[in-house]
Amino acid sequence: MNDILEFSFMFDTFLEMLKFVPITLFLAVISMLLASLIGLASAVVQFRNIPILKQISNVYLLIGRAIPTMVMLYLVYFGLPLLLMAFTEKTGIDTGYQHIPPMVFAIIGLTVHTGAYLSEIFRSALLSVDKGQMEAALSIGMTWFQGFYRILFRQAAVFAMPLLANQFLGLIKSTSVVFTITVVELLGGAKIACAENYRYLETYLVVAMIYWIISIGFEKLSLMAERKIGFFKKGATI
Repeated sequence: MNDILEFSFMFDTFLEMLKFVPITLFLAVISMLLASLIGLASAVVQFRNIPILKQISNVYLLIGRAIPTMVMLYLVYFGLPLLLMAFTEKTGIDTGYQHIPPMVFAIIGLTVHTGAYLSEIFRSALLSVDKGQMEAALSIGMTWFQGFYRILFRQAAVFAMPLLANQFLGLIKSTSVVFTITVVELLGGAKIACAENYRYLETYLVVAMIYWIISIGFEKLSLMAERKIGFFKKGATI
């Protein structure tokens, strides 16, 4: 077995790969936060049936869910600078598109792709709450936004939490494709290491182990968060 796996090398590689974990987590967390805002806004538009905005939201959902993550990254990475360049040439306003780091394009691509899925998660969660509760909130003088935040959103968050956790885990794994646009995260670091030492099996086993540790850790955190925000459910205790 020692002829197949060199454990001392794996240990050294594990320590080396740890420096790429913050980049992976940064990409995932920032993209998830921005995607949540976009997804929630799109879900509210769908939920309230707002004219024009609903049609725009439908187009976004269709495109966002139909295009693979890597293709979305390429479209953003190669397309957005061209749009900014055209805007600069037409208006004379310097957008600084030449100096935008690849990390920004990676976050935009992941955000747009993930936001489409989160929109459907939020919409389903909002529909799962009895609409009579919102009607009751409006009948006692609450504004729609007050009723939405205090009653509808808080209950919908409980239903959405498991799906959000799964989506975030998927997003962590999706960050592995950003190496194609020159952002060096965990998998990108592994590819560089493989090019230097040619020990592919040990390197990718280490990377798989790190992804597994991250996933297990986040699953524990998501379960804790789910119990905390779901204290009002029947049978739950504070």
